[in-house]
Amino acid sequence: MAATFFFHPALLFFAALPAVPLLKGVWRQALVLLVPLLAFTLVLGFAPGTHGVVDVQGLHLVFGRVDKLAIIFANVFTLMSIIGAVYGLHIKEPWQQVAAMGYVGSALGCVFAGDFLTLFLFWEGLMVFSTALVFLRRTERSTKAGYRYFLVHVTGGLMLLCGIFLHYHQTGSIAFVRFHQDTAGLAEYLILAGFLLNAAVPPLHAWLPDAYGSATVVGSVFMCAYTTKTAVYALIRSFPGFDILIALGVVMALYGVVYAVLENDARRLLSYHIISQVGYMVTGVGIGTALALNGACAHAYAHILYKSLLFMGVGGVIQVTGRS
Repeated sequence: MAATFFFHPALLFFAALPAVPLLKGVWRQALVLLVPLLAFTLVLGFAPGTHGVVDVQGLHLVFGRVDKLAIIFANVFTLMSIIGAVYGLHIKEPWQQVAAMGYVGSALGCVFAGDFLTLFLFWEGLMVFSTALVFLRRTERSTKAGYRYFLVHVTGGLMLLCGIFLHYHQTGSIAFVRFHQDTAGLAEYLILAGFLLNAAVPPLHAWLPDAYGSATVVGSVFMCAYTTKTAVYALIRSFPGFDILIALGVVMALYGVVYAVLENDARRLLSYHIISQVGYMVTGVGIGTALALNGACAHAYAHILYKSLLFMGVGGVIQVTGRS
């Protein structure tokens, strides 16, 4: 391994969390902008390598696996965090910014995880901080949606954890690696189910329009970028070439766009369209060729940018009119 510098960008976001509610006015705004800018700059300088390796009770934990796939997703995740920070500068109370920064940090932790236990730790962080973004709208609708979102993702996390434990029992390894369709068993398919829930694959999709349509305006901008795309990253990493993903992706693409056409709530419409577009990515993962995987990555990158802009536009309408 080349001796290259690596400072985990997630640490920037997590280290800033206690300071955000303590600072006021322009100082808080400066911190909220500075952290994602520093993280984006860090990622631009990364070179492939393995960092942050810790051995605990015989478990080989890797917090910093850096390769081309991780760099692509970390690049767009940190870029999106800059865009979201600018969009949310007007927020007076700090807790949305705290939740958003923790959310981004958790997504980056997933991207650079080199083992399933580290992945699971940050995967649950995604769930906790994104749930907060739903609750923080503080309406009856958002409270109910937040509880449903939390329960669904706890279930998905349990499936993922059971799969990880079973995989470790069978193989003695928790390395976050590629699985092969011919040798996949119950453990691998439990892990796959956990990933598919976060990707909002029908029938595990109802949480997405429910939560994204009920979250805070700024929260929905962040949520449209991270949860499903982190799941796409995990699928690319571990399940390329699984035929079932082709069928599921086609169903997603058709189902999502049909329900988007039928919606009259703008944020729910965009949420169903997310399902449709993630379907194309899942299909690419299922095809599993280099071209298909590159296409899935490219589409994920572009989708984060244009979908966040759409949610920003709808958020502006909500702020002015109070209706979506």
